[in-house]
Amino acid sequence: NKINLVTFRKKARAFTILEILAVLTILGVLMALSFPAFEKVRPLAERLICMNNLKNLRVAFSGYATEGWPQIPKEIKLGSMAEQRWWLEKTEKELGLSKSAWQCPTIRRQFASAPEKDRPLIHYLPTPFSKDANRANKNTQMPWFIEIGDAHGQGNLLVRQNGTVEPAPK
Repeated sequence: NKINLVTFRKKARAFTILEILAVLTILGVLMALSFPAFEKVRPLAERLICMNNLKNLRVAFSGYATEGWPQIPKEIKLGSMAEQRWWLEKTEKELGLSKSAWQCPTIRRQFASAPEKDRPLIHYLPTPFSKDANRANKNTQMPWFIEIGDAHGQGNLLVRQNGTVEPAPK
């Protein structure tokens, strides 16, 4: 009896192909059932990432608020791709900000199929405060940054001087 029991235990250690396929099928069904749940959560997660990006930009720019807000060169038109490139280059060099700090995941996804030339480089536009030192801190109602579109369905997100992130008033 002991020999048969040992032989049986050795055989029972391996899985059959049928058992592996059954487990994979069950996992596949569970994953297929959970995808709709992920789709419902994704917009909320992207909105939170977007809000965090705005807060991080505000923190990064807080030094400019007292030293003097960066001034876009006169030859660069506000809202142009040249302005977007200027902000990216300036803040990467001076503040160490990467392109991803300026991008909302929802807007990036919405423009994913657009030609490269039509995709915005930054998704948050800085308010063009005057060069006067501490100007950005004087008007507490003026947003420091505003999202370029209503990507989250509640209005363009903006961040104020005190760090609050909220939808723009309609």
